[in-house]
Order: sequence, then C-alpha cells, then structure tokens
Amino acid sequence: MPAWVRWIVFTLIGLAVLALVGAGVLAYLVSRIDVRAEIERAVESATGRDFTIAGNVGVSYWPVLGVHAADASLANTPGGRAPAFLTAADIHVGVELRPLLDRRIVVRQFVLHQPQVALEIDTAGQPNWVLGARPATPPTPPAPAPQPPPEPTFDLGQTTLRSVSVDGGAISYFDARIGSGWTVTDVNLRTALDALDQPMRVRGSASYVERPIDIDLTVARPGAALRGEITPITLVFESELLNANFSGQTTASAGALAGTVQARGPNLRELTRWAGAALQVTSGFEQFAVNGRLDIGNGAYSFTNAGFAVDRLRGRGDFVLTQRGGKPYVSGRLELFDFDLNPYLTGEAPPASTEAEVAAAADAPAQTQTADLAVVEAAPRALDVQAAPSEAAMDFSGMRAFNADLELVTAAILFQRMRVDGARLNLVLNDGFMAATVHNLSLYGGSGSGRFEIDAREPAIYIMQELRFNNLQARPFLTDAINFGNIEGRAELNLNLRTRGRTQTEMLAALDGTTYLEVVSGTLHGVDLGGVARTIRNALRGELIAANARTPFQGFSANFAIADGVLASDSLSFNTPDLRIPGIGVIDIPGRRLDMRLAPRSPQGGIVVPFSVRGGWEQISYASDMNDRAQREILPRVRAVQTSSRAAMRQAG
Repeated sequence: MPAWVRWIVFTLIGLAVLALVGAGVLAYLVSRIDVRAEIERAVESATGRDFTIAGNVGVSYWPVLGVHAADASLANTPGGRAPAFLTAADIHVGVELRPLLDRRIVVRQFVLHQPQVALEIDTAGQPNWVLGARPATPPTPPAPAPQPPPEPTFDLGQTTLRSVSVDGGAISYFDARIGSGWTVTDVNLRTALDALDQPMRVRGSASYVERPIDIDLTVARPGAALRGEITPITLVFESELLNANFSGQTTASAGALAGTVQARGPNLRELTRWAGAALQVTSGFEQFAVNGRLDIGNGAYSFTNAGFAVDRLRGRGDFVLTQRGGKPYVSGRLELFDFDLNPYLTGEAPPASTEAEVAAAADAPAQTQTADLAVVEAAPRALDVQAAPSEAAMDFSGMRAFNADLELVTAAILFQRMRVDGARLNLVLNDGFMAATVHNLSLYGGSGSGRFEIDAREPAIYIMQELRFNNLQARPFLTDAINFGNIEGRAELNLNLRTRGRTQTEMLAALDGTTYLEVVSGTLHGVDLGGVARTIRNALRGELIAANARTPFQGFSANFAIADGVLASDSLSFNTPDLRIPGIGVIDIPGRRLDMRLAPRSPQGGIVVPFSVRGGWEQISYASDMNDRAQREILPRVRAVQTSSRAAMRQAG
C-alpha cells in the first residue's frame, strides 16, 4: 500500500471537523453583524490556528441557514514548510433551521471546492494536522456591570452531516525527517454522518502521478479520531496497479495504521515506480500479492506472518518495507519456497503467472513447496570447461532492484545449472553490492557453508567466495558447476577465490586464490591411469584413454594455488588399489591447457613409468617422463603460480 494512502485517511477524518466548526458558526450568524470576523474568530477558537477569508462572504436564511466564504485559508504550524495548512477556493455550509431550536445542528450540505491540504511532519516528528482549541486568555477582572444573557450552546457531538463533499481538491505530504513527500490531486469525496460516535463512510476518487484511484473508507468513531484516540477503520483501495483491502485501527495524531491487509496487483515493478521507489530492473517482478498483518508508521510498512507471491516466487515472513535512497529497502526474516533465481540475475523475464495463481500462493504459500523446478539446459554455468568462455558482458542488474538486510531460509533454488535443496543465510544488499554469510546449504547429497560477496556497482564486477562443501556427489556437482563429469565419488571442496571483470573471459583471467579438492571412493572416467603407468606406449594408441576407460580410486586430493586464472599444485595424489600416484600440475583455464606430471608408485612392485599429461584440453597427450623433462618444465611454473597467488591474497586482505 503506497505511503500516501494512510495520509488520505487522516485528511478525510480531519475535514469533518471543519464541517462541524462551520455548522456551529451558523447558529450565531443571525444575531451578528460582522459575519466574516465571526467566522474567522470561531474557526480560530476551535482549531487553534489563524483563519482568514480573503474573498466574499454571504449568508442565506431560507430554506436553510447557510454561509458561503471564498478564498479561505487555515494557517500552518509555526515553522511549517507550506504557508497554509488548508486553503479553499470556496466553502459552503448549510444548516437546517428546525433542529437549531433543540440545540442540535443538522448540516444539510457542506462543500469544499478546490481545497489544498498540506500535511507535514517536522524534523522532531510532530505532525501539523492535529488541531486543538485555542486556549482562552485569562480575562482582566472587569468593573461590575450588567451581564449579557448567555449565548446558546450546541452539542457538536450530536451534529448530523447529511451531505459532505470535496470537489477538485489536492493533498500534499512532506516529511522533514527524510526530506521527501508526495501530492495527490483531483480529490473528489462524498460522505454523511449521523453523529460523531457513529460510523462515517467516505467514498470518492483521486489521482496520483496521473493514475486514478478509487477510495471507500469507513471510520467507526470519527470523534475519537479527531481527538487523536484509537478508532477502527476499513479501507478499500482500487487502482490500475494496486487493489487493497485493509481492516484495522488508526491513531490519527500519530499518523499510524495497524491491521490486516490483502493487496494485489499486475506489476510490482510499475507499482514501485508509481510510488516513487522504483525497482531498478526492466523485466520480472510483475504479478504480486501479499496478505498478513500490516503496521504503518514513521514511513515504514511492517508485515507480520505475511504470505506473499511475486511472479513464481512464494514465501512467508516477518519483514519491514521502507524507502532509502529512492528505492525499496527490505529487512527482516523471509522463508522462500522453491524458485528459479536465474531470471533475476540475468535480467531475463521469469515465467508469467496469472493474478489468480499469485493471489492463491499468497493465501497459502506453504502449498508451493512441492513446486517442480526443472533445470533449464540453456542456463549458463560459472565456468564451462567444454566451451570457450563468453565475451558477453555479464548482467547483474537484478542486484540493483532493491536494498535489503535479510535472514533467508529457502527451499529449493535453481542457480545457473545448479540446484540447492535448501539454505539458511544472512544477506545484505546495497545498491548492487551483496554480502552473504551462508550458515547451511543442502546440495548434491552434501552440505556447505561460508560467505561470498558480489560487487556489481562498477562495470567490472567483483566476486569473492570463501565456501566449504562436504560429502558432495562429485559427478553431478561438477557437471552442473563446470561441465566436467569425469570424476565420480564423494567430494570435499574448499574455495577461497577472488576475481573481477565484465565478461566471463575477463573474470577467468583475473581469478586468484586457493582451493582444495578431495574425492574418496570414486572413479576417474575416460582414462585408466594404472594402465597408462605400465604401458605408456599403448596409451598413445588410445586403448587406455577411451570414453569407457576407468580408474577406480580410494582417494584423490590436491591443494591448488590460483593466480590469473591458472591453477597449480605440487600435491596431486591418486591412491588406487594398486598404485599411489603423486604428481604436480598446472591447469591454465584462460589458455585451456593442461600440463601434469604423475609419478606412480606400486606397493606390490612391478614396473611403473612416470609420465606426463599435456596439451590443449581437446588434444591431451600422454608420454613417458623417465628423464624428468616434464617435471623440470612444470615445477617452476607451479612455484611461480604459488608465489603470485600468495601475493594476490595478501593484497586482497
């Protein structure tokens, strides 16, 4: 619900007091000479503000007692931003004559033509719309003199307003604490009131940023609202971009609302732009709905146990929505159900949802936990070792859509080709910078934790990862992550990575850090390392490096240093049932080249040959290294990468 909605509520309540004051004035007009002065005096006495009528004043006596005042204004609070709290081109009040004999006021008609209402909150948080009677000045004791007869009194609490209307009005709001506000124009309202302790229903329309809205408001106790007391209200709000039903209570003096809300609309992206806090995205964030308890005050919307749905994203949570820096800011705790994150990272349009689907999901979001999330084969990977890196600029525009400080608990998430079955993390998002602490990830039969950062505030995007994964199913995990499915087993993986770039090519070339990989009880597909070690010449004929060749192993591990996209290790280790195979190696990701030297050892004896594995990723060759030539060439490169990696990590802090 946009911020200005509740202020319209308070304005409608406040306008009723002007009708009552005007009606009270008419009771004395017949016996008064200076009508203008008497009206001004009475309004000033009732409101505590200076009231001026600059235009014509007229009085009618039949068939109703009536007054007309042109170009009227009610002063603002001292130091207020606007010169007047209320101005009106014309004010008309008509009072039935017969009830006046019984000291009752029945307003036949009260009309405000082209009123301008300026609502303000000062830097101390004080509103300007709370009106009160001007305190009386203690009189100087007069000399004894005959006293005039007492003036008749009227019970305003028993006043009846048969017809109240506002035509062509405007309502503005400005909060000095945050330096912003809004204006609503074309305000046309109609209401009636039997008594101040009876419900008052207000219907009408207005326009905000050139979009029409319809309002249907019911105030249970208008008198209590005018006195700053709590009173129940209901509000139905309808427009192109937002339809909402609110039932709760208000304290007008504090500018607060609290109750239950049901809201929905066709396009959240357009709604936030209309409300002045635009999501910085060009697609997605369309159909939306939210149901729950809502508390509004001090520029914040607090939702409690709220169900919500946007596009195909479903969830529930306790969160606060405010505006900071001209965009939405969300804080609190959210539980998100199965969803595909990719469209919001790439700027692509997510699958469309109907209004009925979204509304139903917000009513009962837990039912969406069984959503069928299918990995899209066209989704990109962070790294695809089977293809050349992309030269296309990476798009993280979705990270600038809003700012947030959230505790997130999620069900299944699709991220690129990868599927996370569940997660719990704390996330901060600020103008394209994201920092997240991951407490628990459930994925590929294992778990993960750590932290990561993505800084998309500049064209060259910075990414940092410090993540630990345990007991992963290595083959599906590595297939989905980097398109490498040749290792099977249970994996432990530690990542400590930094990179920066505008494209995948630039990011791979700038990759620095360290990583540790260990796989147990597995199989290396595509090569029989034991066979290669014993019959290196046969390997050249492809007999031991065919697609169906396998190397069962008890364990594989390696610590890699990473500098400028090159991985290097002097601790490669394969342990098969027959061999221990230590080695060294360099994996040049930007150059798409592998240089590795393995030196098998056989506990059972037998001839084994140290050999090299070298070449472009699509033309790897195996050769004997009995003369240690490959080792002499590869080891200095390993040391150079290790030195550069340590220097880069020290610089990164």
